[in-house]
Amino acid sequence: MERHSYKKLRTGRKTVLDLLTMISSTAVPCYLIRDIDMSWATKTKADLQNDGSKITVTAILMKAIAEAQKLHPTSRSEILPFGRIVTYENIVGGFTIERREDGGDTVFFGEIERPDTKSLTRIAEELTNYARKDTSELPPLALQKIYAGLPYFLRRLIILMGTLFPSLRLKCQKATFGLTTLGKYNVRCVLSPCVCTSTFGIGTIESRPVVHQGAVVIRPVMTISFNYNAKVIDASDAASFLDDVCDLMEGRVPRSEINAVSKAAL
Repeated sequence: MERHSYKKLRTGRKTVLDLLTMISSTAVPCYLIRDIDMSWATKTKADLQNDGSKITVTAILMKAIAEAQKLHPTSRSEILPFGRIVTYENIVGGFTIERREDGGDTVFFGEIERPDTKSLTRIAEELTNYARKDTSELPPLALQKIYAGLPYFLRRLIILMGTLFPSLRLKCQKATFGLTTLGKYNVRCVLSPCVCTSTFGIGTIESRPVVHQGAVVIRPVMTISFNYNAKVIDASDAASFLDDVCDLMEGRVPRSEINAVSKAAL
């Protein structure tokens, strides 16, 4: 005799489910995957820690992606009905965060506003606040708790209106890029769903053999995946954007920034 059981969907899971079914399902997702030599990033983290400033790799990533988004407007653009495209001017970094709410694990979406203008230390402090402060003290999380408690049809209506009117979208979700990090679970690569203008999946940092100046050496390496909507971003633009992110993470000046300086000089 077959047996099965039922239980209600956790309230905190509803926000993720709505984004997956209403936002991600309308995109044409494409993935780019790169390995990043984390030698410069880990040294920067260690140097700042020796100076008394505790930062995380997530903070460095947040800063690098934000700086690259300044150079690539399409990376913070979305497609609207009837072929219109909107580009968000204020860069906001989004990230997934797990919290224990209502007796179960809940995934929230935190936001760091204007990380391109903030120091690594400040970004790290804000990330720490999301892990330690009560949900009621963090406006984005408090808003998501209210949203998750709304009836099904009302939640769907809010998301639908947000896809039609950018000003309403910004009241509910400001992120121009998102990070999903599963490195703590020793996951090498994460192919995140396309629920934002630019979505990144971050794996663990591990020691791997790489070729450096003609010799095989062991370096800390992290795999990063970039998910973008092909309706909005061309493959070449997406590759250029990801290349700049990797350059910044490896301590190099992005090629597009060099080009911008050259054009300004001319």
